[in-house]
Amino acid sequence: MIYRGNRNRIGDHQPAKVRDTIGLMPKQQSLIAALAIALVAGAQTADQRQDWNKIFADSNLNYNRAPSRLLVSAVADRKPGAAVDLGMGEGRNTIFLVQKGWRVAGVDLSDVAVAQAKKHAAELGVQIETVIEDLDKYDFGHERWDLITLFYMHGWYHLSKLDSARRLRDALKPGGLLVIEGFAGGQVGYQTNELLRAFNDLNILHYEDVRDEADWAPGQKSRIVRFVAEKGK
Repeated sequence: MIYRGNRNRIGDHQPAKVRDTIGLMPKQQSLIAALAIALVAGAQTADQRQDWNKIFADSNLNYNRAPSRLLVSAVADRKPGAAVDLGMGEGRNTIFLVQKGWRVAGVDLSDVAVAQAKKHAAELGVQIETVIEDLDKYDFGHERWDLITLFYMHGWYHLSKLDSARRLRDALKPGGLLVIEGFAGGQVGYQTNELLRAFNDLNILHYEDVRDEADWAPGQKSRIVRFVAEKGK
């Protein structure tokens, strides 16, 4: 299902049944599955950080290091403002936004990923603001951001001990943009129409639930959700 336009209600469309997949290399699959179990069991943040550090320290980690095409399209005609990139990883989207004039805070649990983001930014002559923190502990603020991005953080979205949707919605300024992309299906992926329901008070600008090449699984098709919505002014 693909939707583009202005809508404040949930459609009745149902995407075709597809095989749920994380779409990563087997080693990465097993480690991320273990992380999901640890989150459910309430493992300490330090343990989660260590596991994510292992993922980002892996020289064979296979994912798209270019800015997200969804994000590039979503902000093409937007006036730059204050943005937060939640789960910034190695900083591909944070750096892109700074280069486009946005004031960006990049947040990630992994200090290895943040160090890599800073290194890449320095090589490009870009200064970025970074925060090493668990998203459950990071203060999103109230009507603080003109743009919030959440890329492949579906696990945190579902397994957080807090109300993820409410925190994201409340942190947006009036007129602010929320951009989300992640895997769909399975235990921790986005479910059919889930984001449309969770953010039905926002103006839905773009929604897809499709099989396509995911940024975290290049070279193959995975079921992914892409979502862009704007908070009313």
